[in-house]
Amino acid sequence: MRNEFNNLVETLKTWDLYQVGDEVDIAISELESTIAEVEKRMKCIEKCAEEINEAIGGYTSRVDNNETFIMSGSDIEIIMRGSHDIEIALDLNNTEVIENNWYGLFEDKFKPRSVSEYVATLPKEEVKVLIPKDSIVEWKETRQYYSVNGGAKARVTEDYTTEHESDDKCIQVQWLDEKAKGQVSGGYILGMFKEDFEQPSVPTFLCHSDDIHSVVKDIIAKLKVIDVDGETMQYILKEVGMEEQMLRQLVMSSTESNTKDLVEERRILSNQGKLV
Repeated sequence: MRNEFNNLVETLKTWDLYQVGDEVDIAISELESTIAEVEKRMKCIEKCAEEINEAIGGYTSRVDNNETFIMSGSDIEIIMRGSHDIEIALDLNNTEVIENNWYGLFEDKFKPRSVSEYVATLPKEEVKVLIPKDSIVEWKETRQYYSVNGGAKARVTEDYTTEHESDDKCIQVQWLDEKAKGQVSGGYILGMFKEDFEQPSVPTFLCHSDDIHSVVKDIIAKLKVIDVDGETMQYILKEVGMEEQMLRQLVMSSTESNTKDLVEERRILSNQGKLV
């Protein structure tokens, strides 16, 4: 029954015969609840039958051997109660099996799900980034209440996603050039900017992979959360085996005067016995 029900639901979805909250949807939810209740009633019947068989099982060999015996009162009670309980479980109008929570199977009374409960079970639509953080957007027009000149560029400070689009939320920007004329950075209606925008530059070759770049940005965000210090960062570089390579890269990318100043500072500290 459960398999047939699932097939029916999938067929209705394919044919678009119902929408969430309509009469067909509510009827399907009620049918699902009834099927779930019947499944648990059948489980109760199975357990009743098991108890009856167990009570009778002790006397089977004696019957086979034509032996006389007297059935115990407890076994008679189990058989009588079990057969009566089966009748109760088979009667869908009898709620005793649910109200008394037989075998702990009816912890919650069955009822049709509300529309909100049903919607909560549906897969959520994936949120997509429409304009990624650090993209460059360009102002397309000047209005009376804005001092910005057309062509002024701004850096996007937060991802603009499908959630923002659906709620008509503003895009967050930071102005970059003088054409903005001191306009305050913050949220602006997306329509104020040209449709085309510059994608954020990729910081490293490894970050050309979107998945890897996402991991890198996540690591950076976590380091900012803990307000990482130099000592901890050095420990991290040591743990990933990058101390020497980073030293070389930083020296090579620094100016000659900065490098000389650092070497001189290290010499002075060493002479003062302040370096371990």
